[in-house]
Amino acid sequence: MKLPLLFLFIAFTLEISAQPRHTVSLDASNAWQNAQSIYASPLHYSAWQWLTVAGVLSLTACSHAFDEPVRTFARAYQTPTLNALFSVSEFYGNPLGAGIIGGGVYLGGLSGRSASTRLTGRAVLESVLYASLLTQVLKMSIGRSRPYQNKGARDFNGLSWTNRQWSFPSGHTTIAFATSASLSARLKNPFATVGLFGLALLTTGHRLYDDQHWLSDTVLGAAIGTSIGLAIGKLINDEERHGGTLPPQTTQSIFSVQFPL
Repeated sequence: MKLPLLFLFIAFTLEISAQPRHTVSLDASNAWQNAQSIYASPLHYSAWQWLTVAGVLSLTACSHAFDEPVRTFARAYQTPTLNALFSVSEFYGNPLGAGIIGGGVYLGGLSGRSASTRLTGRAVLESVLYASLLTQVLKMSIGRSRPYQNKGARDFNGLSWTNRQWSFPSGHTTIAFATSASLSARLKNPFATVGLFGLALLTTGHRLYDDQHWLSDTVLGAAIGTSIGLAIGKLINDEERHGGTLPPQTTQSIFSVQFPL
């Protein structure tokens, strides 16, 4: 797994060195402002947006009632066919896979001098990074035991430093939905949107099937990934419309973006 990442890093370094510094530095500056916009967005939520947050948390809480039954069902239907099917989604929800997808598109845009392609790659990278950071903080703060430890769906330990207790929310699901949402916002094609979110759902199924997560882990992970992916996609779209500079409004509320279907 480390070798492809090394090649990607070398290619990225060589490509950037051949580009005008202004393009890369502007991307870095705008990405930093987008990060501030995303994480500061709760300070500017309307009552309706807080109700949306409450709805997501309520849905997550309701899905908790089905954690054990869904796990029992997933463990009862382990077949070679499903093993092969879900192996495809492992790459899509993996941090390395997301880095290859986003980084590859970004490098393609740089080498081809295509601003639109470059910004699409940046949208993926930003969405995955910002969503993953939020998810990781929650994982470590909540400390929920993974299903394979057989401690039950209600085993929460608080602050934890071990991967065995980083079940809630699902990181792979977050990454998959962040990737799909950001690409959907950029492509604006209903067929692409259906296909991309189909891959994200496949990733969700894989995490349940592989006994790595509870259902409620994946519900919140999907919500985080989708909301941040759509928000970043909108910010990047606004940036493109303004010729590569950020518009005056620098705060993008996560839950105020229309679903691109």
